[in-house]
Amino acid sequence: MIDVHMPAGRLAGLRWAISPVGELAAALVGVAEAPNASRRHRHIRALLSSGRLPTLAAVTRGYTTYLPELLTPAPRAFLPTVEDQLHAVATTPAGTVGTQFTAFLTGGQARSSRCPWLRDGELAPADEQVRSRIEVGESDLRERLASELHWLWSKAMAPHWPQITAGFEGFVERHGAVAAREGLGNALAALHSSLRWQEGALKIASGFDGEVGGEHPVTLIPSLFLDRVGLHAPLRPGEAQLAIPIAASSDTVAQIAPVLGATRLAILHSLAEPRTTTALAALHHLAPATVSFHLSRLLAADLVQRQRDGRHVYYRLTARARAILRPAHAPAPTPPSDPPSP
Repeated sequence: MIDVHMPAGRLAGLRWAISPVGELAAALVGVAEAPNASRRHRHIRALLSSGRLPTLAAVTRGYTTYLPELLTPAPRAFLPTVEDQLHAVATTPAGTVGTQFTAFLTGGQARSSRCPWLRDGELAPADEQVRSRIEVGESDLRERLASELHWLWSKAMAPHWPQITAGFEGFVERHGAVAAREGLGNALAALHSSLRWQEGALKIASGFDGEVGGEHPVTLIPSLFLDRVGLHAPLRPGEAQLAIPIAASSDTVAQIAPVLGATRLAILHSLAEPRTTTALAALHHLAPATVSFHLSRLLAADLVQRQRDGRHVYYRLTARARAILRPAHAPAPTPPSDPPSP
């Protein structure tokens, strides 16, 4: 479990932003963690194998649990331009580039100082083939990264970015409405099933144990390519970001297909407000045992989550379910299509 402490200063500065280059970085992480997970990941993997992106391909191959922070530049506005963010990558101070890629390539203390919750197994150095692609002068490396990110953007993201940002903006607006109705703590916990609000901290279910302290604000970043909550530069004031996935992976989609029959879809629609099993049974004229069975399948597909309140257990929609049930007038993010066949 990773605890992100939320003192008053951090809560006061909490905001949403959309990050074009951050979404490219999320695509690289998604490919590294699950290279064949979905159509959009396969598209990115094909571009990385094209020979046009040798440095990014090496970064993806060498990625384990730490991505250099210059690849997730902090969005200074709600919707920065990709040109501004690529400029930030290309002009990263040389010393900063060296420090971050030392942590990426050599692991050990250099990496644990940036992510102190990592275990020994996540601190191993990159293999030699990865190092040979990346170990160049800092100025050359940052400019090479910016150039390759620009090419990846033009091929994978730019044609779909208006639709993607429209979906992101709709997601942010709906989250704001939830925060207004239920309070910010509950709204943060409702963003994803791995999140929980407890005693002034946002708890992220994880295989690692650690804490993110301090008063510096955290920016929330929606992501189409991540299938888990991600922490970007969490210890760095002005840079800390929490990436929130808003789309299902192909594994989840495979689970959703048999789940969304008429009965389960009706149950989902009736969870616009949290309800108990008993209340759902009465509403849909079903036996409580039948509703429990359907809820177990919805839980497995990350479409509902449970919350205990005294003696009662309430079920509520996850962010993933809200995206699926999005009204027709709210455009969904459009994933990049597969590259055309040669």
